[in-house]
Amino acid sequence: MTLEQLESWAKNADDNCHVKLNGAALLLEESLRHLPRKRLTCRAKWQGQAVIAKFFYGSQFLKHLTQEESVLNALIDANIKTPNLLHVHQQDDFGVLIIEFKPESTTLLNWLNDAPVEPVFESILSNVTNVMLACHKLGFEIRDPHLDNFLVQHNEVFIIDAGDINSTGVCLGDMQSIKNLALLYAQLPVVLDAVAFQVLDKIINGSSLNSSINKEYWQTLVLEQRRWRQKKFIDKKVFRECSAFICEQSNSKFLVAKRIAYTPEMEQALQEPDALIENGHLLKDGNTATVARVEINGQYYVLKRYNIKKPIHSIIRGFKWSRAAVSWRNGLLLEMLGIPTAKSYALIEERWGGLRRRSYLLSEYIDAPQAWDIYEGDSYSEQDKIEWAEKIYGLFMLLKQSQISHGDLKAQNILCPPNGALFIDLDGMKSKQSPKGFNRQFNKDINRFHISWPEKWKFNPYFFDRLTKVNKA
Repeated sequence: MTLEQLESWAKNADDNCHVKLNGAALLLEESLRHLPRKRLTCRAKWQGQAVIAKFFYGSQFLKHLTQEESVLNALIDANIKTPNLLHVHQQDDFGVLIIEFKPESTTLLNWLNDAPVEPVFESILSNVTNVMLACHKLGFEIRDPHLDNFLVQHNEVFIIDAGDINSTGVCLGDMQSIKNLALLYAQLPVVLDAVAFQVLDKIINGSSLNSSINKEYWQTLVLEQRRWRQKKFIDKKVFRECSAFICEQSNSKFLVAKRIAYTPEMEQALQEPDALIENGHLLKDGNTATVARVEINGQYYVLKRYNIKKPIHSIIRGFKWSRAAVSWRNGLLLEMLGIPTAKSYALIEERWGGLRRRSYLLSEYIDAPQAWDIYEGDSYSEQDKIEWAEKIYGLFMLLKQSQISHGDLKAQNILCPPNGALFIDLDGMKSKQSPKGFNRQFNKDINRFHISWPEKWKFNPYFFDRLTKVNKA
């Protein structure tokens, strides 16, 4: 098999694929992670057993192969929980690590997505934290501890992907260790921060570290790491081709979409987004935006077109990020933080050379009332209104905790499906602000929410006391 054939299979891994390594057959069954022209990780069969095969190729493949092999062996020798390295194969233009497959296991990210109950979450997070501390004690610094780099098998946790681990041979200092833990904890959903801190505080107090953790200082560390992750992943990767996104670009069009959602049917439908809107169910038709519920392959979505009002507006907007692009980036940031919002699937910009023109955002369709609908009229009981006020208050607290302002926080921009409130319309959202700037913008959010109710209320009585608490929290 040539590398071109391997790359082609990775992009469309519909069938099994055979690769010969020194005469032995390696059967590739499923592509798990693909970094084009550099790496491919897949589930495979080798010598009659299920394995993980990790291919390295490209200009520096030998360096990365050797480094990962060396660190994996060092972790195994140190009795750190990690799958066994079964075989290493090297050729002129690529190398392969064949690693033990752990049955009935899942990545920590997928495990979290299944919303484990709190006691189970505490147990697994304790195990992950202890694995990291054991690494630190033996001189292993996990430079970028992705949630995908930990494997959960029943109640055990294994560390995988040694390529991001630096073996220093010297025990990490207490603060270096704590900052490395902050990088991991920053990837947890914001809603779990309080529970996660309790787990960490208990472990640190019972460990050999000489540092205790101040909650306010820890929150500052986690916020710094989340902003670093935003800069590295959201600001850079969501507008280009990578393992998570497909990107297509020409002089007349720019498209980026989630790879996992971009089916052939979606690709075909988005060739003519205006026709998709015309054939859909119109939700809003204004000067600045047109919104429709559209159907693609039996699934409903929301397609929003950001209109150009006047020719001069086209020129002014043409050199800026489009509103759809801003909403795309902000939606993916909230998804990364675990703050409830409608999922974004694809962004399209019409372009004329370097000028941006109309833009489109395809997102999740959620059949749910707006916050406005719950309090305007008699469809909901008094108890329902009280309970929804508490849920929406919790949503506001997640924004404050993350130092994010919405920008247009009216009652119509909060949806209330059965599993909890969520934000929509994110093109005014700001996430990189000084504490003073954030407080000013967040106060504007609160005031905007207050004035979005009917004249019969000076303030919505269900929220007045709660939103006063938000400002004091």
